[in-house]
Amino acid sequence: MSVLLVASHGPGAGKTSVAAGLATLIARSGATVSVCKPLSPAGRTDPDAIYFAQNFRGGVAVASGDDSDSLDAAASAVRSLSGISEHTLVEVANPASGSGVSSSITAGLVERLSARVVAVFGYDAALSAVSVSSSVAPLGSSLAGVFVNQTGRYRAAETGRMLDEVSAAGIPVVTAIPEDRPLLSLTMNQLEQQLGGRWELEPSDGDEWVDRFLIGGNIMDSGAGYFGRYAHQAVITRAERPDIQMASLMQDTRCLVLTGGARPTEYIRVEAAKRDVPMLLVDGGTVATADAVGNLLGAVVPYHAHKAERMADLLAERIDVATLIA
Repeated sequence: MSVLLVASHGPGAGKTSVAAGLATLIARSGATVSVCKPLSPAGRTDPDAIYFAQNFRGGVAVASGDDSDSLDAAASAVRSLSGISEHTLVEVANPASGSGVSSSITAGLVERLSARVVAVFGYDAALSAVSVSSSVAPLGSSLAGVFVNQTGRYRAAETGRMLDEVSAAGIPVVTAIPEDRPLLSLTMNQLEQQLGGRWELEPSDGDEWVDRFLIGGNIMDSGAGYFGRYAHQAVITRAERPDIQMASLMQDTRCLVLTGGARPTEYIRVEAAKRDVPMLLVDGGTVATADAVGNLLGAVVPYHAHKAERMADLLAERIDVATLIA
């Protein structure tokens, strides 16, 4: 069994998403793979560990500390997966302070499991070849790769040049993973909870997702030209605008968010039901609702199958996974 640790320079870098994407990519080759997070301050209630246990043949967290006994227990939990998987990915919990890449947790698991490490850095303008190289230097030959995650569209070139310098040091797999709309998507259930709305027409699947929000107002484009640009979109407009609602329903709209607290016309309700498009009513105005949507990034979580598949697609375009797990 090969063991690959996924560690990050700091919280919020996207370890869980990367681990799930790597597992999905490895599984596409026909190999068996498990993912787990055996150490966590949250213990058995850690949502990342539960996600892995339910979807990637992993197990829940078995220890919450970073002492020798906890590391022994974690290593034992990882070894227990050898009977069901050829490859095991382990998300490494971040320490209370400092970098998770070179933490005592990472070092302890490397030693106990003869594991290699993928170091994940969330994009930051302050990242440099020197700072990345110094962070991963303690890993020595156990370093398998460096990923810079959530790289903005207009920062890709400079990040690529920086990683070229890192790669020149002999690190086998180095890549930048872009910011991506599907990875930042929200489900219908999350949308309802975060906007505090109520369903006029409930979704048939609360896990259906949207990754864009369009404002339905006095637009100059045609309905098809404006609302027909994207899949997986939600449209925010006043309940009293059946013209805009109908124009959006004719395209690939996944949810209507109707503002102002009023109910839609019966005609719109029937047409939305025909197309299985849920309608969420919110009391606030369109501008206030759009502002609230702008604050929803904090509600984004990686626990959805389409996000693992999407991350696998992004990784497949950028890395040789066989080299990573060799």
